Amino acid sequence: MKLLVLLSICSCLALNAGAEQTPCVSPPLLLGSIAITTKDGNLMSAGQYVYDAGIVYEIDSARSTCKKFAMKSSFHPMRIPTNAKFLSEIILGTTSIPQMGLQITSWEGEDAETKAKYVLTFTDYTCLPVSAVIYSKEFGWMTVGFYNQLLGIQDPMAFVPPALCETAVEENLPTTDFFRALNSKHT
Repeated sequence: MKLLVLLSICSCLALNAGAEQTPCVSPPLLLGSIAITTKDGNLMSAGQYVYDAGIVYEIDSARSTCKKFAMKSSFHPMRIPTNAKFLSEIILGTTSIPQMGLQITSWEGEDAETKAKYVLTFTDYTCLPVSAVIYSKEFGWMTVGFYNQLLGIQDPMAFVPPALCETAVEENLPTTDFFRALNSKHT
């Protein structure tokens, strides 16, 4: 009898281990904070973000400049690429006390366009980005942390660029990808 129970448990574990995970879909509108560090631990960028894929505004309030770019890359660490490979599902925190743990999933892959390798971590139920570790030959290693996120946008004006962006050209936008947007080295 014990052998039968053991075989049943092993069979269930094997079936679950072999089950293919499907990447979740991140909410279309997010507001939160982001911190990006390099392999040396240097802070590359930090601040708030408002996410709505498609257009990137590079706003430098200190210099009163605004540049507008079309996002050309399919890779962005705020969403799981459809070809990403499932790595694991774990609980951050504890399961001993209800609601004291956060269930997350991790995904890995390589972006065909940029050749960047990545490991992305997302919350399991709401599909919010938690962290990303990314390597590209051009820019090296970077770690991206997402925090203080809000679903949806409480202030619709968050997607209206400041007045200094009114002169940004709408037609024939220069293009950028996630890495160039971070490094301000646009084509």
